[in-house]
Amino acid sequence: MDLNHEYFQHQLSLMRASAAGTHLAKTRHLAAASVTADRIGNHQSGIGADAADGWVRSSHNLDFWIDRDVGVAS
Repeated sequence: MDLNHEYFQHQLSLMRASAAGTHLAKTRHLAAASVTADRIGNHQSGIGADAADGWVRSSHNLDFWIDRDVGVAS
């Protein structure tokens, strides 16, 4: 896994969410950030990296903003 790419995608999703013009767009971008954070956390856990816990916790904190009826942004 290219972690630099994944971190970049996560940051892009958060920036897009911040700039989103609608609640729906913001929700989709935050959902994409959450999926990416979970992927990073799972990878880090798999290799025994200490930072994995932080990624998993932070991705679950995004759940506050996610509308469960909305799909992940592509």
